[in-house]
Amino acid sequence: MDGTGGGITRITAGAGQPEHFDVLIVGAGISGVGGAYHLQQQCPDKTFVVLETFESFGGTWWSHRYPGIRSDSDLHTFGYRFKPWTGPPIATAEEILAYMGEVIEENEIDRHIRYRHRIQAARWDSTERLWTLDVRRLDTGERLRFTGNFLWMCQGYYRHSEGYTPEWPGMEDFKGQIVHPQT
Repeated sequence: MDGTGGGITRITAGAGQPEHFDVLIVGAGISGVGGAYHLQQQCPDKTFVVLETFESFGGTWWSHRYPGIRSDSDLHTFGYRFKPWTGPPIATAEEILAYMGEVIEENEIDRHIRYRHRIQAARWDSTERLWTLDVRRLDTGERLRFTGNFLWMCQGYYRHSEGYTPEWPGMEDFKGQIVHPQT
C-alpha cells in the first residue's frame, strides 16, 4: 500500500477537469475504512476515494504513538461487525492497526486510499449539486481537485496538527515540561 493513488488531477493553468467520484470519504481511520467497506459491499457501482492526510491508515491508532496506547473500549463492540474481533477485549494500537490492515487487504480497500492528501477546502455547489475538494498532496506539494456527489466525513474528532490544550491557572508559571499526547 504505497498510497500514491492514480489518476491525479493537477491544478495548473489549462488543467483538465477535476477527478470525480460518486463518494468522497475523508479519513482512513476506523470509520473511513469501515465506510469504504460498506460502500463497496452495498453500492458496488458507486465510485469512491478515501483521502487521508497521514502516510498510513489508522487515524488515532497510527498517529498517537506513546507507550501503552490502547483502546479504552472493548474491541468486540468497537470492531467491525463484518469482521468480528477475535483478540483480547482491550487491544493495543498495534493490534488495532493489524486488524484494520487485514480489513483493508482482504477487501482491496487500499486501491481506493490516497495517502498524504490534506483537504484545504470543501465547497458545496447547490446549482451543480456537487462537492468540490481542494487538496494538497503532502509528499509532492501538488494542488489537486476532486469532485463528488456525496462527502462522507470520517476524519475523527482530533485536531492532529495541534492538540487541544486547555488553559489552567498558573500554567505559564509551571517550570516543568508540558507534554501533550496528541502532538
